[in-house]
Amino acid sequence: MSWVVDRHLGNCQKGLWNIMKTSVKRQSNIELLRLLAMLGIVLVHIVNHGGIIDLSHPFEGSFIGGWLLFSPGFCSINIFLLITGYFMVEQRFSTWKIVRLIGQVLFYALGITILFAIFSDRTIQGKEMLYSILPVSSDLYWYASMYVALCLLSPLLNRFIKALTKSQLKCVCILLFVLFSVWSNVFFYSSALNTAGGVSIAWFVCVYIFGAYIRLYYVPDGKWGKKLLCSILLLLLLPLSKFFLEWIVTTPVGNIGFLKDLLWGYSIFYTYSSILVVIVSISVFIAFLNMKIESPFACRLINVSAGASFGVYLIHDHMYMRDNLWNWVGVSDWYSKWYLVPMCLALMIVLYIACMFIELLRQKLFSLWEKDSALKRWFLRLDDKLRDKWNGTHL
Repeated sequence: MSWVVDRHLGNCQKGLWNIMKTSVKRQSNIELLRLLAMLGIVLVHIVNHGGIIDLSHPFEGSFIGGWLLFSPGFCSINIFLLITGYFMVEQRFSTWKIVRLIGQVLFYALGITILFAIFSDRTIQGKEMLYSILPVSSDLYWYASMYVALCLLSPLLNRFIKALTKSQLKCVCILLFVLFSVWSNVFFYSSALNTAGGVSIAWFVCVYIFGAYIRLYYVPDGKWGKKLLCSILLLLLLPLSKFFLEWIVTTPVGNIGFLKDLLWGYSIFYTYSSILVVIVSISVFIAFLNMKIESPFACRLINVSAGASFGVYLIHDHMYMRDNLWNWVGVSDWYSKWYLVPMCLALMIVLYIACMFIELLRQKLFSLWEKDSALKRWFLRLDDKLRDKWNGTHL
């Protein structure tokens, strides 16, 4: 697939429209989902890092609005992992893709740090500079670190997945769901089988396998409308669960000691591995699998916008951006104001567009390096050697 994209890029002359031509081959329904998932993550960061969640008090108007905004993005991590498992289960392992990914992370991690060192009065600590030079190993972006690890594990996971029958793989998916999702919600007072709320490589592997199962055995029927409506209704259960748990702890029942653990973190249901989040994530993913987007222009626009999504994450959630951006915008000042929800949604769109254009410029800048045929051939030979080693045929 990558050589097709590269060939199109080689025929492009300049400008955004020419970039859009390169994305026709991508599945625009899934790219639209990728775009919406990243918008959800931006919205989560606005509400959380912007201080809205910290300021909220149960049953106030802004409390309800804040948690309604907070909910969709909680499904986004699982959606990205489902997409990864869906496509990667049928792909050959590529060191070149991993190198490109690490290069993208390094570009923003180090680049933004240098910009702050030059143009701000912030003193850059030695540890922070080291983290910027080694962003994946230092966990500067926790998701990127986990994702690289998942990519490295993918050949082993794919071999395991394809060695199983449909029935066996279904049993594996059910077992993983019960052990690492249902268990943590039912036995919320226990740390056994803890996946840190889904922030762990164990949970990434679980959702990868879910996505792979859908790719191998789910057949879309094209009926996406009812599926999407059902997903939205299920999503509403997430903030409702928060409101219900907050009410529970105000009753005499809430005096039972271990029930306070229901509100561990944001709550037992506001984790990436919670029952509700997993069900909603899979429901939304299946709904978009059934969607078809016919307009070539819409497909190109969606594909280009979604293709910049990872860059949007790397820019706006850099540690220095996180420490300064939300205070500069003054998000916390919107709390208790009638315009809290529309302002958060507007900021989400503006941030995405601004970061998207920065990422498109980076893609243009890196295109010469990424299209270098000699470099790609070297990595292809490396892949062949690793594959021979894996298969026991390496001399």
